[in-house]
Formats: sequence, C-alpha cells, structure tokens
Amino acid sequence: MTGPAPVGRPQKSTQRLSRPLILKTALPIFQEQGANALSFRLLAEKLKVTPMAVTYHTGNKRQLLADLVDLAFKDTLPNIEDKRPFGRAFAILRAYCERALLNANLLRAVLEDASLMSHDLVQITTELQSCTQQLGHGGDDNVLPHLLIDYTHGFVFSASSGKNNPLTIKDYECGIEWILVRASGDADRYRPLAQPQ
Repeated sequence: MTGPAPVGRPQKSTQRLSRPLILKTALPIFQEQGANALSFRLLAEKLKVTPMAVTYHTGNKRQLLADLVDLAFKDTLPNIEDKRPFGRAFAILRAYCERALLNANLLRAVLEDASLMSHDLVQITTELQSCTQQLGHGGDDNVLPHLLIDYTHGFVFSASSGKNNPLTIKDYECGIEWILVRASGDADRYRPLAQPQ
C-alpha cells in the first residue's frame, strides 16, 4: 500500500530532460488546445520536473513557440518530382495545407507574430513564388502566391473550426487547382490534378 504523494518538488523524471523532449510533449498540447492551454507549469507536471527546469531548457514562452513552429513545419516540402510549375505549385500547397491542418493553432500564432516564421515556412513561400513566376504570375506584386497562401490559411481555419467539419483535403485540392488553372491562362493545357469525391 502506498502512502500520500510527498509534498514539495516533483520526483525526478526517469527521462533525461532536454529541449527535444519538452517540445515533443508541448506540441500535441498546442495542436489540440492552443496557446492559452500551454504553460511551463503544465509541461513540468507532464514531465515530472519543476517549471524552472522547463524554462532552463526552453527559454521564454516566445522562444518555446518559435521552437514549436520549427518542429511542426520542419521538412514540410516533400521531394517533388513534378518539375512543371503548375504541378510543383500544387504539390507544395497540398503538403503545406496538410501540415497546417495539423498545426492550425501554431499557424494562428505565426500570423499574429510574423517573427515566429520558421525557415521552412519561408522556403515554402519562396518555392511557391518561383512556380508562379514560371506560370507568368509572380512579378513584383506577387499577387498569385499571396492569393494561394491566403486561400490555404482560410481553408485551414475553416476546416479546423469544429470536430464535425465536412471539409476535406480533396475540397482544398479542387480550390487550388481551380485557381492555378485560371492563373496559367491555358486551362486546356492542364489535366485536373484533384478529383472531387
């Protein structure tokens, strides 16, 4: 029979505390509940350490958020085999949307504080701008890449707004395909990439 839990500091965790372990613990909390649910105290409870130990490894909350954005969007761009700007843009956007759907709360944090934008997110934008320039729509104003990214963000926030939301990735694919076909100026040239279910 065990007695009551000891008062004072939590017992030392059997796991060695590290930044990667803290981030691995924090990411699902942020993904499911958002920024307000995440605290150093909650992380400390889950890891069976003190809040001070967590802050020692992660820094302040802003740094923790930046590290979570890095982790969540790391290696978002797959090895895209399609070299056509249309197909490449489609694949980039699909990969980004899939990752953003898992991390809608982190995406909200990035949009509220652009300084949280990770290298991988910048790379997505750069690659997309390159594709749209090859389609003839990526000049100095960059309207098309901004339109595509804004459409993606709108879709992500709509699709993640409730548990019974009927939106699917196929709905997203149909939307971006529609935009890309019209932007290409040659709708007959491109076979549809996304087929609605």
